Amino acid sequence: MHKLIAITGGIGSGKSTLAKSLAQRGYCVWDADIFSRDVLFFPQIQARIKSVFGDSVFLENGILDREFIRNQIFSSPKLKESLEGILHPAIAELLKSKVNAMKECAPSAWVFYEASLILELGRKSSFDACIVVIAEEKIKLNRLSLNRKLSEADALKIMNTQMPDAEKVKFADFVVDNSLTQDKLEKAIDQLINFLRAKIS
Repeated sequence: MHKLIAITGGIGSGKSTLAKSLAQRGYCVWDADIFSRDVLFFPQIQARIKSVFGDSVFLENGILDREFIRNQIFSSPKLKESLEGILHPAIAELLKSKVNAMKECAPSAWVFYEASLILELGRKSSFDACIVVIAEEKIKLNRLSLNRKLSEADALKIMNTQMPDAEKVKFADFVVDNSLTQDKLEKAIDQLINFLRAKIS
C-alpha cells in the first residue's frame, strides 16, 4: 500500500540532508520548495500574485522576480500571508495530483515529502507518518551562514517566526536529531526505517 511520509522541521535543521540520504537509499523523495517553484509558472497563480504585488513582480523576460517577492514578504507580514494564501493551496493540489499518479504506477511505494510548514498548517493528518528533524540552535545558525549566507540576525528573525523544536516534537511520530555526524545520521535513518516498517507497512 502506498504511504506518504512527512519530513519537517525548522530552517537549518537539516531536513534536506535527511531527504538526500533517503533518496540515496532509493526512496522517492519530494521537496515542497520545488513544488512552490513549479506552481509559480501556473498562469492562474501568476495572475493572482500580480494582483497582490503589482507589475514589478515580473522581470523583463516575464519570469516572476523571486528576489523581489522575498524582500516584500520579509518586510510585510500581510503580504507574506497573502502570498501563502495563494501558494499553499496550489502546492497542496500539486502534491495531491502527484500522489494519485504515484498510486497508479507504484502502489506500494513510500514517498517522503520534505516541507517546513506541515505542522504550522495543520496538515499532519494528510500523512501516514511525520518525521521531525531538529538541531541545536548554534548548528542551525552556522548552516544558515554557510549555506544561505544569512546574517545571524536575519537567521534568528526567520527562526523566531517558526514553531519551536520543542513544540514540533510533540507532534512527531519519529524525531531525528541532525546535530550529529553523517555516520550517526545514517544510524538514525536505519532506526527510522525500522520504525516505519513496524508502524505503516
